[in-house]
Amino acid sequence: MKIMVAYDGTLQSKDALVYGIKKAKEKGGEVVALHVFNGPLFLDYDATPEAEATARAESARFVEEAKSLIREKGQGIKASLFTGEGNPEEEVIAFAKAEHADVLLCPPRYKSIIKKYQRALAKEGRKAAVSDLSGEAEKLNLAVLSVPQQTM
Repeated sequence: MKIMVAYDGTLQSKDALVYGIKKAKEKGGEVVALHVFNGPLFLDYDATPEAEATARAESARFVEEAKSLIREKGQGIKASLFTGEGNPEEEVIAFAKAEHADVLLCPPRYKSIIKKYQRALAKEGRKAAVSDLSGEAEKLNLAVLSVPQQTM
């Protein structure tokens, strides 16, 4: 089972990463996390020139926090962190498809990704269901999409 976490540095995304690691340990799976810097946000952005640099520094801090969580909590499983730049929704969906994620965890800010990914999979003839792996995801206010394993 491959669990993907959309990681944006919020407390909820940290919870999602820890939850994903916990589930991967329970199910013998792996975790891939993706942090996307929203560079397009700064196109035609009417702010000081330092705004993008400040945002990039904060993004780098989020990446370091995710690496630290993976080192601390991810012992005994395969866990990886990837970074990207672009529209976070588009990048997460493309990455989830490329990685063949079985479960996609998103913090509340990106719940819309779940429905968009579900529609993208449906276009490929794959079914996916919004789900709750244990009730804990609901308590953490996470959006969860499960993709059944393809049978050959």
